[in-house]
Amino acid sequence: MANLADGVMQTGIGLLALTLTRSPSAMGALSAAVWLPWLLLGLSAGRGVDRWDRRRIMIVALTMRAILLLAVTGLAMAGHLTILILVFLALSYGITEVFVDLAAQAQVPALTGRSSTELQRANARLLSLEQITNGFIGPPLAGLLVGLGAAWVLGLPAVAVLAAVLVLFLGLRRWRAPATRSAPEDDEKNHLNGGLRILWRHPVLRPLIFFGALWNAGSTAMGAVLLLWMVGPGSAGALTPQTWGLVVIALPAGALLGSWLATYLLRRLPEMTVLLSCWAVGAAALVVPLISPSVAGMVAYGLIAGIAGVIGNVVSGSIRPRMIPDAQLGRVGGAARFVGFGIMPVSALTAGQLAAIVGIPAIMIAAAVTAELATLLAGATVSQKLINAHELT
Repeated sequence: MANLADGVMQTGIGLLALTLTRSPSAMGALSAAVWLPWLLLGLSAGRGVDRWDRRRIMIVALTMRAILLLAVTGLAMAGHLTILILVFLALSYGITEVFVDLAAQAQVPALTGRSSTELQRANARLLSLEQITNGFIGPPLAGLLVGLGAAWVLGLPAVAVLAAVLVLFLGLRRWRAPATRSAPEDDEKNHLNGGLRILWRHPVLRPLIFFGALWNAGSTAMGAVLLLWMVGPGSAGALTPQTWGLVVIALPAGALLGSWLATYLLRRLPEMTVLLSCWAVGAAALVVPLISPSVAGMVAYGLIAGIAGVIGNVVSGSIRPRMIPDAQLGRVGGAARFVGFGIMPVSALTAGQLAAIVGIPAIMIAAAVTAELATLLAGATVSQKLINAHELT
């Protein structure tokens, strides 16, 4: 239910923004607001996830998200919705997402064990479910709701989030994930930036996270200008919001296919071969909407990016838990997202400002080049032998 709300919001908030502005700077600010909470809270939230009950964290954060959505729905019904309110909504929604995502992610190895096969299978299944609700149902539903009005775009996700809270509160009453407290002597890692220190000293995680952040910077720059390039009168694609809501289904369709392919590929190829291939293919896909700003071009881009993105996430999501003790997973996960996602608001803001000067095509080309460079650097730094040598015994 929470992923369904995410799917409607991720598509709907951008489409609502297009009804209020065509400014690249404003759209860049909106994209930045989505990711800024990871820069501001990634470290402290990760530490909290290691110290508090993870189920309770999810319930509280989702409750706050529902209240937020209901409040902005009221503003929309009163006709007071503005681009600044949408930016505030994206920022606040993102704050709740930091805590929910870190708490949920930290629980996976506790439920599956640390076997690489089990972690890969669990991540693939979770991503499949996420793509069905977040990707297949959410975007076209958002396209339809935009036609009904802003209150519908915001109100339906509020109801879905309330349903998610109810499931967590009532359905998991007998399963309480205990907080995982660090040993008293682990003072350094209890420090707020302990997760960053662990990452920086780790020969596998450091390059993967930092070059992954560079890859994310390229992808986010492209995403910040994509709606302006493809949707609305005067855009290169000239798509309607309803058509856009249908076209973007290609991304979760590719992701669902990728989640099925991940286990098959990882049984036959080394992890780093699969990961680097996905990064390289995903980087090349960033220029497809530029070359073909059409329904066919967006479908091709979505399928390629979805397949490559999910397989890459399955690999990277299964590597970290095999390198880090359970008591440190929350803070290391927070530090990883602080770096990997923290660069994204900066990239989105920069792309929005530069697009107004040099044009959207230049931003899309620079994004693809940046992502390919990150792939080459990661391949030159991390080998499968290095990964195998640093797994926990």
